[in-house]
Amino acid sequence: MKYFELFIDELGNHNPIDKKSGLYVLSGCAVGKEDKIDLTIKADQIKFKYWGHTNIVFHSRDIGRRKGPFSIFKNKKLYIEFINDIFIYLKEAKITSFIIVCDKKIIRKLGWNSTKVIIETARRLLINYTVWLLGKTNSKGKIIIESATAEKDRYYLNEFSNILSPNNSNLLGIEHKKIKMILTSIAFVTKQNYDIEEQIADIFAYAASCKYLRSTKAKSFKTGSYEDKIIRILDNKLFRMPTKAGDKKMKFYKEIESFCLVPRK
Repeated sequence: MKYFELFIDELGNHNPIDKKSGLYVLSGCAVGKEDKIDLTIKADQIKFKYWGHTNIVFHSRDIGRRKGPFSIFKNKKLYIEFINDIFIYLKEAKITSFIIVCDKKIIRKLGWNSTKVIIETARRLLINYTVWLLGKTNSKGKIIIESATAEKDRYYLNEFSNILSPNNSNLLGIEHKKIKMILTSIAFVTKQNYDIEEQIADIFAYAASCKYLRSTKAKSFKTGSYEDKIIRILDNKLFRMPTKAGDKKMKFYKEIESFCLVPRK
């Protein structure tokens, strides 16, 4: 039996009226349980190399802007060395990424409110992960999300329950008992839990926002910049349809949108 965990982080404000952030992004990183220790050890090695301790949270915006604990990188040479270490680490990380992007200009025109944004983005991410698990042989998975507010956490719990419900019609008519066998639990954590997987999800949430802004020509990033490189790493970590897979697996995999825009076209 293979065990997986999906770590979820968000970027931006889910309130459509708030124009400080034009996008709301959910980033999910699926990690095999056997790969978690290696991810943590290698991340701690980088943290200890530059800070002398491991109580550092990798936050993508702060890394790119050299803010907070990353303000130590005033020396450009040291900063480049650190960035290269991060990029090598992410390239080698055994993770599968699932991204949900919500453009608030679009949803404002549709009259969405905060609740609908949370529900629609959470539902699509959880469905993508569940379908991915269904396509794997002998696998189980759990969900771990950074806790936000009691209200938002409740909506995630509701969507988790809906997926397991006998009345669920979102997952290709799969019997709910089978889904309950593979999707086992949901848990809420804080950044102070120092889960490196949550930190990777955070980094890729920023990368996803940059990818979307570039694709819509809303913003450009120079080739070789931090943003350009992190977009390319994200592209390599997004779920890709396998070139060789049986009909049963393909039935599930074809339903996955690893870089999904909500509302869906």
